[in-house]
Amino acid sequence: MKNVNRLFLIIAIIILVIIGRYFMAQNEVTVIPDVTAVTNEQVIETVRGSYCWHSAGEAECVDTAAPHEIIIAQKTPYVKVHPGEVMEFQYSQNVTSVSIQQWIDDYDYKEIATSTRFNAPLEKGMYIISSMARFSNGDVTDSIAIEVE
Repeated sequence: MKNVNRLFLIIAIIILVIIGRYFMAQNEVTVIPDVTAVTNEQVIETVRGSYCWHSAGEAECVDTAAPHEIIIAQKTPYVKVHPGEVMEFQYSQNVTSVSIQQWIDDYDYKEIATSTRFNAPLEKGMYIISSMARFSNGDVTDSIAIEVE
């Protein structure tokens, strides 16, 4: 009789775990976050790059071309900003960590910030800036093209 009671208890626990996991999955964020870049004066549309996202027991990873290649291929216009202007990548979900990168010479880049806020370069020129953001469900890369006047 003790074995039967233990068996029922084990089955009940397994069922509760399955039901609990089901309800947790229902509350899980399933969509990749939207990203925009903003300054005090304007909103800048971003261009989606590589990402890896998982939710509800499924995962999707997409590897794209380098940011400068995406900007060229999509004919993304360069948005004019002021030297040193404060800019920010804004996300529709909470970010765990972020790396803001300024692309140099096509496949080379340097990190310019580890928060969502950063400053535009001080020297005049055309720049590609990328955000590599990590979330609880994965990571996403987005880029913008700016022209410092």
